[in-house]
Amino acid sequence: MRPRTNRDDYHTLSREQQVNFIRLRTGHNRLNAHMNQKFKLAPSPTCACGQEDQTAEHILQRCPLLDEERKEVWPSPTPLQTKLYGSRQELEKTTTFITSAGLIV
Repeated sequence: MRPRTNRDDYHTLSREQQVNFIRLRTGHNRLNAHMNQKFKLAPSPTCACGQEDQTAEHILQRCPLLDEERKEVWPSPTPLQTKLYGSRQELEKTTTFITSAGLIV
């Protein structure tokens, strides 16, 4: 077996950014859905918007409470795959969004 030679742009990010991406990509994060279902540390898996469970997909794609921040970072619709696995520029947009939204993942 040959070792994998290509790396995604995730490896060019800071350690803190890498940690956030691993948490978002795997679902092992501090969002309500995970904290409620796995650890019972959140009273409910539901997002503060009340529409869905607070997951990475929900906050990055649909949460109405974050619409303004989302449109500022991504003026046109952007697939979740691009936000989590895209080019370095796309990954930096995702970290900008997380920071501007005040989220701790």
